[in-house]
Amino acid sequence: MKKVLLTSALFLSVCALSAQESVVKQAKSESDPVKAAKIIAPALKDPSTANNPETWKIAGDIQKKIYDEENMKLYLPGGKADTTKLYNSLAKMFKFYLKCDKVETEKVKNGELKKAKFGKKLAKTLVSVRPNLTNAGSDAYNSGKYEDALKYFGLYVDAAKEPIFAEEPAVKNDTLVPLIACYASLAANSINDRKAIIKYATIGKNHKEEGYRALMCLAEAYGKSEPKDSVKWLQTIQEGSEKFPTQEYFIGNLMDYYIQKGKIDEGLAQIDAVLAKGETPYYLYVKGVLQYEKKNYDDAIATLNKIIALNKDFVAEAYSKIGDCYFFPAQNIVEENSKISMDDAKYASNETKIKELYEKAKPNYEKAKQLKPDNRQLWGQYLLNIYWKLNKSEYEALEKELAY
Repeated sequence: MKKVLLTSALFLSVCALSAQESVVKQAKSESDPVKAAKIIAPALKDPSTANNPETWKIAGDIQKKIYDEENMKLYLPGGKADTTKLYNSLAKMFKFYLKCDKVETEKVKNGELKKAKFGKKLAKTLVSVRPNLTNAGSDAYNSGKYEDALKYFGLYVDAAKEPIFAEEPAVKNDTLVPLIACYASLAANSINDRKAIIKYATIGKNHKEEGYRALMCLAEAYGKSEPKDSVKWLQTIQEGSEKFPTQEYFIGNLMDYYIQKGKIDEGLAQIDAVLAKGETPYYLYVKGVLQYEKKNYDDAIATLNKIIALNKDFVAEAYSKIGDCYFFPAQNIVEENSKISMDDAKYASNETKIKELYEKAKPNYEKAKQLKPDNRQLWGQYLLNIYWKLNKSEYEALEKELAY
């Protein structure tokens, strides 16, 4: 009985193998590539045929035929290609041909095959169509299909490390890889794929012009992870500020870090080094904020006045921050007065100081309001406090304006 069962099992196994091989042959002979792709699909999952490099070669050939038919339409007068179909077949062609090479290489290693017969030819084919992966990625990205964009850009970048291209200089020495990796990291960032961001941004950050985009994505990935990877976030921000000193994102984040950690002197040293290479309103503003945080108000005012003199960006912000240099020292005195008796001689002296500081702050906040009336954070609450102390009618008018 046992012998009969074993014989039956062997018979069924042979039948299954024969059936899948028949599917592959049927797919190969089918003239319609779309139908052929459906026919061969089961053979790509069945171990009896999925372990045969020719199965993957035929599957790739089918996708190539679909790709070639759609691509040809782009060059015919009045021709209109189905770009979704075109790019999907391109990606599948890559996937299947790479799988063919992998299976074939493994069989050569373990002695099942004497030598590879598909790899070199497939490599040439893939090299010729690989540039179109960037078009596929760009079209997908611009259409908001970020997952597809990541797939196409990723295929382009990953190809540089595929063994099949070991003898293809056009891929091995491709200087576009860091740039396309930047685009891949942007696509990954759009769908919050942290693993992909780290993978591609690590490559993309080396592009001389666009690498800052990859580093921004990398910093966001480390900064927003749970738990936040503070060490790698800081390393990335520092790398960005060194490689791309004109990109405000890195300097701004780095200075915020120094302020939060109380490392103001370290921040000032770094911003001075940046300013030595060229002054910009933003970097002057950062320096002014650091000086303000250190309570070097006179120095901060001098720095912020440089921004006003330039009369370019951050002028309203500079006026507001100058106002802060008077307003917040006044608030400290207000706090002190709240703890002493109104009959105390120091109370009256403090009130005089508060009004003097408010009088100095007032025109700066008013100028900020004039320049950026919609940005109430720069002037709103500060002017209300000042007007309450100095001029009740102005207070009432502003309160009405702000709808408080």
